[in-house]
Formats: sequence, C-alpha cells, structure tokens
Amino acid sequence: MKGVQLGEERLNNLFKNLLEEGIVDVMVIPQKIGGNVAYTMISDPEKLRSPAIFTPIFTVNAANVLKHMPAEKKIGVVFKPCETKAAIELVKLEQFEKDSVLMITVGCEGAYKLDDYNKHSEEIGDTLETSKIEELEAAGCEIRPACRICEDKLLGTGDVLIDRTDGNILVAAISDMGEESLRAVGDLELTEIDTGVLERKRSAIIESAKPFREEWAKTSEELRDLDKFLDVFKDCIVCKNCRDMCPVCYCKTCFFEQPLGKPEGVDLLNIVGLRGSIKVPTDSLLFQLTRMYHDCLTCVECGACADACPREIPLTNIFPWISEKVKELFEYKSGRDVEETLPLLTYQEDELQPRE
Repeated sequence: MKGVQLGEERLNNLFKNLLEEGIVDVMVIPQKIGGNVAYTMISDPEKLRSPAIFTPIFTVNAANVLKHMPAEKKIGVVFKPCETKAAIELVKLEQFEKDSVLMITVGCEGAYKLDDYNKHSEEIGDTLETSKIEELEAAGCEIRPACRICEDKLLGTGDVLIDRTDGNILVAAISDMGEESLRAVGDLELTEIDTGVLERKRSAIIESAKPFREEWAKTSEELRDLDKFLDVFKDCIVCKNCRDMCPVCYCKTCFFEQPLGKPEGVDLLNIVGLRGSIKVPTDSLLFQLTRMYHDCLTCVECGACADACPREIPLTNIFPWISEKVKELFEYKSGRDVEETLPLLTYQEDELQPRE
C-alpha cells in the first residue's frame, strides 16, 4: 500500500486540488457552516473552505447522495466507513457506476448524534478524544449505539484511506483508482507504508467493540420473544423517516406510497369494511417487516434509521441484529468487497444446507 503523511493544511489543499486539476468534477464533503457541520456538494474549489472530516458527528449517511447518480460526472466523496460500505452495496444494486465515484474513506473513532453534538460542540471539538468521552457521558452526551458496536471504524475498502494515527494524518491508496488519483495531484510523493500499524489499530477497534457487541447481542436476542418484538414497534407512526434516511433503501417507487401500502379515502374505507376495524396509521408492522426483508442483506449498521426515528424506537437493536443473522447463512458481509455478489442474485446448490 502506498501513501503519504500530510498536515491539516496540505490535506485541505488535497481536496481542492482534486477539483482544480479536474480529477473529480464534484466533491461531497462535510464542512463547518456557521456553528454546524453539514455535508456539502461542491464544484467550485473556492467554496471548499472548512473541511470537517474528523469531526465526530453523524448527520446523514452520505451514500444517499449517490443514488441514481449519472455516470457522466466524476464525483469524489469523503465518507465515514459505514458510508463507504453503503456505497459499495449501492454499486451492487446498480444505483451508480463505481468508476464514476472516488470513495475517500476517513478512519472513524465514533460519532455523536446531531442533537447531542449541537448541544456540546464546544466540549467535543473537531476530533474525538478518549479523555473526554466519560466526561461527556456524565453530561448525558453518549456515542451513538451504532458506533459503539462498529468493528469497521478503519475500513480497508474504497479508493483512498485517510486516518489520523500517532498525531499524523495518513493518506493512502487502497485501489488502483485511488493511487491514480493521488498521483495526479502534482505535489504528492507516494511511498510504501507500514500496513502493520493499520492492522494493529483494526485489531484494537474490534477488541474495544467487544463488550458493547456482547451487550447489544444480549438485548437483541430478547427480541426472539414475539410479544417483545411486536412491542418494540407499537409506537411506530409510519413517518417513513427510517426508510428515507436508510442508504440502502433505494426503490424509486415504494409500495408504501401506493394505494395498497398507503390506503386513503375510499381505499381505507374498503379495508375497514373488510376487516371491521383498522389501526391508524395503518400497517405499521407490515412497513417495518417489509423494510427488514428488503434491507436484511445490505444493512451496513450505520444507525441512520434509529437517529431519524421521532419515537426513538431502538432500531439499532433490531435491523443490524436480524441482518447479521441472515448474512451468516450466506457467509456474506455487506460493504466488504464491491466484487462480492449479493447472495440473492446468485444461486449455489448447497448454500442453505444444514451447517454445524
């Protein structure tokens, strides 16, 4: 693996150079806007002023930006690892052409929900410092559940990896496209890097996630009880925020925007006439179960659905857990490799035979 060590200023110039030198036509990158951090889509290099790629905040899963994107433009996207994984799944779902997107993945220490970050932005700062985490927890500001159980905070997929290690910022090429793009930036000199440092960091991330995953698995396993499972969704108001924020929920026409899935007026009266009574809003459980079926193989455990839920339904305890159980059957991991075919698009004669 080849890469280069950069300071903050040169890193920011790298993003500008990608635009100025035509390596990409558009950049999608988190920036500071006033007191907030938000993803911005930029074509003018001069509009790229305050990149905030290490700020520990989760706003939206930026892979959503790539859905239905035409192949004519080359887009550079600065991703958190869960966003890169979602983008890889969207490639497999034929939502955009991989060659049209330069995926730049930033090593992630974890993130706070938008509301928590806005309340404690001064204490949190621009990077996540371990020494502050417990102090912030005492103030009611906790790392997102999805981030606590994540084992992929230092992802080895995408095109370019950016990681802050030992006080330095490493920019490394992961793919051929990544190396070509970095070499096209005039003032960068790529050299071989010690990948052992990255592997040790990945091992430490997996180890630190263990206690949280054990607790998460224990809580999720309790949902095998049907009554408990149904009880979780009793407060669902079918706002569809979870669907809209999910990066791998991609249908152009959703069943739940059609008369059968979203009955109104005469259609609603007809259903009441057949059933005798109906809960309003209608079919909240059907909505959630359908989402599970659609996303069970492509869920990247980013937690965007849980963040978006106005009823605070603990979707992070449900969707990732069910997704992992289904993917175990096929020995599949979402976001691992863009060349790895989705299980339901292939057939293997003995793939669902009993296993030890």
